Amino acid sequence: MNILLLLATLSLAPEATADLAPRYAGADTTAARSSNQSWWTRFADPNLNALVEQGAGGNFSVLAAESRIEEADAVVAQQLAPLLPTATWDTSLTTGPLDSLGFQFGGGVGGAMGMPVDLPNLYWQASSAVNVGLTLDVTGKNVLGHRAAKDEREAAEDDLDAQRQTLASQITTAYYDLVTARAQLAVAQQQVETNEQLLELTQLKFETGQANAVDVLQQRQQVAASKVQIPRAQQQAKAFQQRLAVLIGEAPGESFDTPAQLPALPAPPNVGAPSELLRARPDLRAATERLDATEKRTKISRRSFAPELSLSARGGVQAIHIGAWREQGFWSATATLSVPLSTGGSTYAQLRQAKAQQRTASRDLSQSTLVAVQEVEDALLREEQQKGIVELYIEQYEASKAAFDESRRRYAEGVDEYLPVLTALASVQRAELDIITAKRDVLAARIDLYTALGDR
Repeated sequence: MNILLLLATLSLAPEATADLAPRYAGADTTAARSSNQSWWTRFADPNLNALVEQGAGGNFSVLAAESRIEEADAVVAQQLAPLLPTATWDTSLTTGPLDSLGFQFGGGVGGAMGMPVDLPNLYWQASSAVNVGLTLDVTGKNVLGHRAAKDEREAAEDDLDAQRQTLASQITTAYYDLVTARAQLAVAQQQVETNEQLLELTQLKFETGQANAVDVLQQRQQVAASKVQIPRAQQQAKAFQQRLAVLIGEAPGESFDTPAQLPALPAPPNVGAPSELLRARPDLRAATERLDATEKRTKISRRSFAPELSLSARGGVQAIHIGAWREQGFWSATATLSVPLSTGGSTYAQLRQAKAQQRTASRDLSQSTLVAVQEVEDALLREEQQKGIVELYIEQYEASKAAFDESRRRYAEGVDEYLPVLTALASVQRAELDIITAKRDVLAARIDLYTALGDR
């Protein structure tokens, strides 16, 4: 029964993998995937390019990822050690009562050992030897351990690329959030001027008896409401500046130059097939390499049931002092075959653990792949929808602007009342800010698409 159970554990049932569609549902084309390297440069903004470059060298999360590569290098070196011979030079000096030395031979040291009776109370014993050992990697498990460590090292490199990709996305997002806040601040300041001009007109009409006090009070309320937008936009701009500073590895408080308006959207990339994400996205590459490492460790655990053969040699000089020093050289060579009979179940448990880790890594990779495809699909859908929203806001703004211009003209000429002017003005000013936010959302969807496609 135990043998059957062991044989069952030596086989690993194949894991189900993510079933990917041949193309993205939200893609307009089936063209081959275009390169996504340095995607932020497509916005043609030197300030943004400089910030991403600075962040790659100064962000502490990126620097920590670089340190993990150094850790992985050390592990690779450690895993190479079992494949190489070991050597030590051991030197010892021992002293003790001479009687204790004689007792080891079943009697006193004196005449019984053929030595003079008049001997010192202490004896001295010294040895110096070189020990050499080598474990023969008969089953190849040490080679597999070294290769698994190299897989982990490659995964650490891809983790660094993934961290840099995430950082580029975060910096670009915060940068255009800052542009958005500053653009909204400029619009808010312009709206205050417009509202104050209309307030002057309303007060003038009130003084000439063409408007009532309610009209003046409502317009004053509109001025106050528009002024509230200014500190809000200023606070948002300050917050995004601080976020940018932290992302590039600087203390909050630094100011950054940005354009006055959001950029035009670059031409959309060709997204290719979902299966290409496994090669393009560094986080998926890292997950694949870690899966490879777990597969090798499962093989190592299986081979732990096999015997081990090791060679060792020892040679040197030993000496003893009992009244005078006497010395002699010595050497020995040993070949040891170790056959595991029982380890208390630890070897079997390690195999179970390795197989479970392999299954976990496989399932994590499948889940991460599906999530990556979903991120691309979501970004494609959001960009398309947000473009339609921008068009609707522009249409709303143009209609509101025409209504405001006409109602203001009629109000100035005394043909119409104040309420249509106020209604149209509020609609215009709302649409102005909504257009900026909607354009920022389109840009955010494109940034998410670039990030989801990988390749940094």
